[in-house]
Amino acid sequence: MAAPSPRLYVEYFTNNSSTFGPLLLDGIVHDALAVGWSWYSRFPANAYFTLRQGSIHNSRLVPLKTHIRITYVNDVTGYSAVVFTGRLGDPSSTGEDVVWTAWNYLSELSLNRTGYRTVYPDKLLGTEILQPEWTLARTATYALLNFVTTGTIENPLGSDGTTPIKTDARFGVIDVPRLLLFFDLSEIGRANTVNNVTFEITRTGPTFTFNFWKNRGSAYTAKRLTFPGIVRDYQFAPGFAALRNDLATVGQSVSGVTTEIVKTDEVNAAEYGRRQDVFTIKTLAGLAGAATEADAQVAITERAVKEATTLEKSLALSLRGTFLEPFDGWDIEDTIHVQITRGRDVIDADYRIVGMRAIQDERGYHPTILVQLPTAA
Repeated sequence: MAAPSPRLYVEYFTNNSSTFGPLLLDGIVHDALAVGWSWYSRFPANAYFTLRQGSIHNSRLVPLKTHIRITYVNDVTGYSAVVFTGRLGDPSSTGEDVVWTAWNYLSELSLNRTGYRTVYPDKLLGTEILQPEWTLARTATYALLNFVTTGTIENPLGSDGTTPIKTDARFGVIDVPRLLLFFDLSEIGRANTVNNVTFEITRTGPTFTFNFWKNRGSAYTAKRLTFPGIVRDYQFAPGFAALRNDLATVGQSVSGVTTEIVKTDEVNAAEYGRRQDVFTIKTLAGLAGAATEADAQVAITERAVKEATTLEKSLALSLRGTFLEPFDGWDIEDTIHVQITRGRDVIDADYRIVGMRAIQDERGYHPTILVQLPTAA
């Protein structure tokens, strides 16, 4: 029987004992019963493939050492793309088969931690906090990410779009995984701004690069995700359950006076009822131009209410075959137009691509793209 198109090629590589990166090609998995991969924005991604117990590859694969690369190939169009790279994790064995799992290199940021009570007063988020922390992550003795090079490190900007965000005298870290720290720094960079702050370890080799971007993504206009059409089926989460229109927090002035700050979106409350919650002001929130600390806290609270009343609409879109091939002119963080008209669902908006996953099995190739409505404004 002819091989299906498209196909997923799984290659595996030996481990470089001096850098813990991929070294020599050790083999190509030609007998996988099923292959699955994923790639996400700011989150660890994983992949898997299933082998019969008698497969020769089972004896050659080494957990935590063998590296894999999954390449998508369309035999009809000739298009190909690397869709996953990472390191093997645990195999799961049964009497019939073995399921091998792998995690991408970004996940290994969760396997090293920041210092104990390390303070970063009056520092830029990118070049003065993230960069030294990244350097420690990749240069420590036996560091898992020693083989990854440093690429672009940018400083997120405040709400005025010009002033780089800086920490205050109280900002620091205390024994947390660096993946969490980097995610928090990207969240702080996004707060109260339109900037899509993100970080990554690039997907394609042989040179892998770590980047921290102050505003990533562009508009992909070659195709639209339409239902009916390119989209075979979808799952839509409107986000109503997360709606909050009355937020309270505790603020403090420069003189040390503690006070409650409460802000309400009266228009939203009149429509949905008063939906209250509490929140903690982030040490940094990307806010620029406030005259006093108290003014900044009030402005941050007002912004938090605006964000909490904006529905974070998420969609998982099952695509038809090869109509949107992976990373063909687009990548994670780009925006794409989504049009769905089906019963109560009427969608016509630009969504940010936050992930993609796909499975190849005996029934064929089944891709899904994950998108979310941008909420920062």
